[in-house]
Amino acid sequence: MTRLTHYTDNLSAALQTEAAACPPRSSRLGDLAMMAKPRLTAMVVVTAYIGYAIGMKSLGGAPVATITLLATLLGVAFSCIGAGVLNQVYERDTDALMTRTQGRPLPGGRMGVGAATAIGLGTCVLGVGVLAVWANPLAAVLSLLTILSYVLVYTPMKRVSSLSTIVGAVPGALPPVMGFAAATGHIGTEAVLMFAILFLWQLPHFLAIAWLYREQYARAGMALLPVIDPSGGSTFRQALLGCLALVPLGLLPTMMGICGLTYFFGSLTAGVVFLGSAVALVIGRTRSHARVMFYMSLAYLPLVYLLMLLDYTRVG
Repeated sequence: MTRLTHYTDNLSAALQTEAAACPPRSSRLGDLAMMAKPRLTAMVVVTAYIGYAIGMKSLGGAPVATITLLATLLGVAFSCIGAGVLNQVYERDTDALMTRTQGRPLPGGRMGVGAATAIGLGTCVLGVGVLAVWANPLAAVLSLLTILSYVLVYTPMKRVSSLSTIVGAVPGALPPVMGFAAATGHIGTEAVLMFAILFLWQLPHFLAIAWLYREQYARAGMALLPVIDPSGGSTFRQALLGCLALVPLGLLPTMMGICGLTYFFGSLTAGVVFLGSAVALVIGRTRSHARVMFYMSLAYLPLVYLLMLLDYTRVG
C-alpha cells in the first residue's frame, strides 16, 4: 500500500510538471494572440485600407480588385505581426524589467526564443510574399523596408538614443503608403501626405506614452527622451511642437485640391483640440495631462484619416 501511495504521488507530481511545461491549448492561443498585438495590428491594417481606398479613388473610380485588396490587408497584417514578434524577441530581457510588458510570453517563460523567432520570420516572409504575388512588387518592397527598419534599426536604437522615436516613426508611417501603392502601383501625392501626417502624429503620441511609463523605461535601460529628460521640459516642448506642426500639415490635403472643406474644418478642429491637450501638458506637467494628450492622439488620427477618405475630391 505504501509503495502504491508513493507511486501515485510521484505520478501526480510528474503530471503536474508536464502540465506546467505544456500549457493548455487555450493558453498557447492566448499567448500567440498577445504576441500578435491585435490592437496595433488592427490600426495598421485600417490605415493600409484607407491608403488603398484613396489610391483607388485616385484612379478615377476604377473597380476594386477584391483579391488585391484582401492580399494587401493580409500582407500588411502578417508583416506587422512578424516585425512585432521579432521586436519582442530582441527586447525580451528589457520587457522582463517593465511591469507593462513582463507578462508577455517571452519574458514570462511561456514561449521559447526559437519558436518566437520562427514565428516572427515566418510571418514576415509570408507578408512580403503575399504582397509580391497578389498585390505588386512596390507594395512588397515597402513592406520589407518597414520590417527591416523597425527590427534592425529602430528596435536596437531604443537602447542608445532618444532619436529612436523619430527613426521608428518612419516604418510606423508606411502602412497607408503600402495600401496606396498596392492599389495604384506608384506613390502619389496622397500617399506622401498620409505618410507625413502619420509620421508627425507618432511623435507626441509616443512621447505621451513614454512619459507615463518613464520609470519603467528607465529600469529597462531605454534611452528615450523622458528617461534622459526627467524634468520633462524637452519632452513637453517636443510634443507641443509636433502637435503645432500637425495643424497646418493636416490642412494641406485641402490646400492641394485633394480634399474638400469638410475635411478642412474637421482636420482643423481635431488639430486644435490635440494642440490644446499639448498646451495643457506643458502647463500642468502631470500624468493626468499626459494621459489626456494620449487619448486625444487616439481620437485625432482615425478622425483625420476617415475625413480624408470621405471628402476625397480629386479624380484622375
